[in-house]
Amino acid sequence: MDWSHFGTTRRPFRPAVDTGAYFPAAAHEAALAAVAAAFARCDPAALIDGPPGVGKSLVGRRWLEQLPSDVLRVVLPNVTAVGPADLLQAVLFDLNLPYQGLSEQELRLAVSAQLLGAAGTGHPMVVLVDEAQHLGPAALEELRLLGNIEIGDRSALFLLLVAQPALRDALARPGSETIAQRVGARCRLEPFSPDESEAYLRHQIKTAGGDPARVFDPEAVALIAGACGGVARVLNRVAGLAAELAAGAAAEVVDVEAVLEALARLGLAAPGAEESGEPVILWHPNQSAEPARPARGKGGTARPSGSGDQPRAARGSKQKSARKRSA
Repeated sequence: MDWSHFGTTRRPFRPAVDTGAYFPAAAHEAALAAVAAAFARCDPAALIDGPPGVGKSLVGRRWLEQLPSDVLRVVLPNVTAVGPADLLQAVLFDLNLPYQGLSEQELRLAVSAQLLGAAGTGHPMVVLVDEAQHLGPAALEELRLLGNIEIGDRSALFLLLVAQPALRDALARPGSETIAQRVGARCRLEPFSPDESEAYLRHQIKTAGGDPARVFDPEAVALIAGACGGVARVLNRVAGLAAELAAGAAAEVVDVEAVLEALARLGLAAPGAEESGEPVILWHPNQSAEPARPARGKGGTARPSGSGDQPRAARGSKQKSARKRSA
């Protein structure tokens, strides 16, 4: 899609982590401050958790960007480490160091050497583990042992665990006390409020160089915010698809009709659809494929309540006059 159709200089609503489009919601700012404070007071570890799609990875990467440039850092984006060797290999791989053909003890010594080498910077080595709920007990224990390596009066390792709530539950179980006691900050991210969702959508347009008023009707913004449950990943997907549909119909702005069609294609119910008798198709933000739309109405095409049976492209020529009448 050519986003210049809506006056932006680049694509907003990107599916990947985009620290340049970071939205300073209150909970995200609080998590950044808490992790920064934990690092400053030399805590061994910090935790950011929350449900899928709420921006945990984004906050973690944003914090990394705020670190001094000489801090040695490792990012493990999605490591499924059952045992110590899996974890140690992942760390060495990220540091672009040899990791194959080594025994577990050789891997441990290689990582320990990097931790001690970081002493020259005056900072601990930072290890960010994303999707940390996939770490096995043995891998978590290895991280604890690495945290025992000290330089002076502080640990040579600062660990940032980014995870779904299952990890917090795991840390609360008997037998996990040794690693749980090292977590000096625990930050929970929740979905945006409706007002934050609307502000988030407008922020994404602004950071892409556009004017939100030129891209979305206010009613369309409110509809997206009400339908996506405050989950940033879902907001991105619905807004991006609605814009594609509107651009394909040569519409000047993304209107309610485009949003309703985007919601239907993604299997999401518009607010109030449950009460109106419309079927609700469940969709999870981690789901990669878009569900097939149910066959209903003329031509077997599903339409949300009140959207009519005309294809989107055929309706595009009527949108401008309809907006004038409602003004």
